[in-house]
Amino acid sequence: MIVMLRLESGEKLPFVVDTGCPITVFDKALEPKLGKRLDTGTFWNFGVEQESGRFAAPKLLWGNTLLMTGTNVVTIDRKQLSSNVDHPFMGILGMDVLEHYCIQLDFAAGKMRFLDDERANKKGWGKPFPLTDTVDGCFAVGENLVGAKGSESLIDTGCDYDGWLTPKLFQQWTNQMQLTPDGEARSPNGVLDGETYHELDLHGLDAKLLLSDDSHIKFNGIGLHVLSQNLVTLDFPRRTMYLKRTSDWPLIDKNRTAAAMTMAKSTLQFLGRLRKQGQLPGWSKNGEGATTAFHFNHVPSPYLDSVTWDARKKGDSSIYHYTVARASKDNPWKLQNAWRTDANGRVVQEYAVP
Repeated sequence: MIVMLRLESGEKLPFVVDTGCPITVFDKALEPKLGKRLDTGTFWNFGVEQESGRFAAPKLLWGNTLLMTGTNVVTIDRKQLSSNVDHPFMGILGMDVLEHYCIQLDFAAGKMRFLDDERANKKGWGKPFPLTDTVDGCFAVGENLVGAKGSESLIDTGCDYDGWLTPKLFQQWTNQMQLTPDGEARSPNGVLDGETYHELDLHGLDAKLLLSDDSHIKFNGIGLHVLSQNLVTLDFPRRTMYLKRTSDWPLIDKNRTAAAMTMAKSTLQFLGRLRKQGQLPGWSKNGEGATTAFHFNHVPSPYLDSVTWDARKKGDSSIYHYTVARASKDNPWKLQNAWRTDANGRVVQEYAVP
């Protein structure tokens, strides 16, 4: 979700609107425009850290409106967040700015509105959800997409998929997955306070990351795909989120879908060449079978640069899994991991990769 902001000089820059980021961020290439560096620190993203610079916050305008900002901003190398960005951005509009406003996200209309929360008619905003501070300035709701009690979720518009789960809840989630008659794994539906969200792609956090200083990974997360099925009103001054359901499925980005299909076809061709050369672990040159499902690995891998395919052999109940990755869009695909599971999802064998 990207908006154009303007510096005091008049230069326009694309910023990601990210309720999961506590502070506004600039790409390090913009440091010469920010004046003197005040300090150096650490920026966390899903347990992965990178060095950041701290600068006095510049004036930021949305159209002709001067936004209320925090005291400081930080700079990072945005390319470390993703090596394959569909819509290039130069910064992240964080909660140090957003916390001052009541914002409505109308995904169907493609608009973001600033509302007067004191005078607005809230009858059409939908169901209210109390927001609690996550200590660093971001906000969570006391719900999660699995429907488990007592486990909060960060509201994260910077998360471009359905959401994520802490390790314990993710295990509970995967136990609900089912295989279709053709062997494809189908994710279960999710529930958020009585509303059903279909076939969610929820990601599990690595338990090792819980030892890092990234406070956000101690929460579950609700991302853009789930939010986009609603009219979302984030009344941050009054610590309330409103959801009004508008769709049963996420909005589709046709360009992103086309890119995903292109990458999926490319990785499948790569695996096919390995099989013909007798280099696909667990598979012979003449083995009969078919790939049955694939998914992109979002966390922590860049969106379209890591793909996992599942395959079934004729007369074999096992499921063979192959993760294919590349360092960037200009690098060749490489087989990263290969393993076999039984029909219940238990790992039976891990293969060495060529």
